[in-house]
Amino acid sequence: MIEMNLRVFDDLLKIERERQLIMQDLSQNLGIDISFSEEEIMNNALSAYEKHIDKELTKEVEKWMKSLFS
Repeated sequence: MIEMNLRVFDDLLKIERERQLIMQDLSQNLGIDISFSEEEIMNNALSAYEKHIDKELTKEVEKWMKSLFS
């Protein structure tokens, strides 16, 4: 069964926020802004979560197909 685990999304969002902090620090050191907007942070986290769900769905379909034909 596929579950919508929001803890995974929260973890991915935390990673994106940490990445943002690093990019802000780098931006200050370089003197140019290469940081992400809040919208980009959210889109990156959503994209990573979508990939996670797709991977889980693929695993479940493979399990189902194996059980169906065994």
